[in-house]
Amino acid sequence: MLNYSVKLDSVKDLVELRKIADRYGIRGKISQNGFCGDMRSVISNMFYLPLVEANIEIDGYKESQISYINEAMGKLSA
Repeated sequence: MLNYSVKLDSVKDLVELRKIADRYGIRGKISQNGFCGDMRSVISNMFYLPLVEANIEIDGYKESQISYINEAMGKLSA
C-alpha cells in the first residue's frame, strides 16, 4: 500500500487525481478528519473541499508503476 499526504484545494485537483487513478489503473481512498472517500469520485469528494492535509492510500498497483505514481502524486503533495 502506498501512502501520500496531499493538498486538494479545487475540483481541478480532484480531476487530476482521477486522471492519475485512471492512467495507472489504481484504487485508493482519501481520508481527512473523519472523512473517507474514493479517490476516483470527483463529485462526492467535491463537497469536502478543501482537503488541506488529506491522506491517500493506494492499492491495486504494480511494483513497476511505483516510480511513475510517486512522480504523478508529487504534483498534489502537501
